[in-house]
Amino acid sequence: MTKDNRSISIITLVFVIGATIAANVLAFTTNMDTGDIANSTFDSTNYFFPATYVFTTIWPVIYAAIVGWAIYQALPAHRDNPRFRTAAPWMIVNMVLNAVWVWVFGMQAFVATVVIIIPVLYTAVMVYRKLRVGEVRVGAWERAFQIGVTVYLAWLCVATVANVASALIAARWDGFGLSREVWGLIMLLVGTGLAFLLYRGFNREVVIPLVFIYAYVGIIARYADEPLILTGAILGAVALAGLSFFHFRGGGRARALQPA
Repeated sequence: MTKDNRSISIITLVFVIGATIAANVLAFTTNMDTGDIANSTFDSTNYFFPATYVFTTIWPVIYAAIVGWAIYQALPAHRDNPRFRTAAPWMIVNMVLNAVWVWVFGMQAFVATVVIIIPVLYTAVMVYRKLRVGEVRVGAWERAFQIGVTVYLAWLCVATVANVASALIAARWDGFGLSREVWGLIMLLVGTGLAFLLYRGFNREVVIPLVFIYAYVGIIARYADEPLILTGAILGAVALAGLSFFHFRGGGRARALQPA
């Protein structure tokens, strides 16, 4: 173990945990709760927006996985892991940007949040790539953290679509004359296509379509009285369920894993 790697692993642990705490503190600060703001501002306008329970259940899983990985990579046995060392700076930047996004969204500067969520998504992709998820054989613990990172990446894709839609609504975009319900249907269908592309592009990780299904079920629960939105969400969820079934039946085999 080198002294530099030990220092990097400890710095990563401190920054990741610190940024996670900061994001959650900001989220629950008076007048800055992201869920409350989103519900009160975009409930009947942004139809790419799952029910509240989706947010409150998925984020604990994501944060637990990321903090767990930060602790895991700081253990003496893993401090010299080259994949961890190359992923660490990207994870630090990602979590700091995530906290900044929460703060900016809390200030209700919705257009500005798009400028932040794009690099949040990009750095999450880099973390995924640097960890070589789906490319190398890893132990059970690391695989559990990889699943958490994949959930995070997939959720950020969902969140980015919703974030852009919210920013356009806040900017009073007229949608080329189309109703918001029609745009909601379009976004749901585009999101479904995006999930298929992500599944293929990220080593056929079935976690990705499963996260999208979870989001779409939340949209069904929230907008069951909106026929176009209900139709788009059901079609998307069924198509992605078919993809997941195909995967588990062995049709979506990933590349052969290499030694870690």
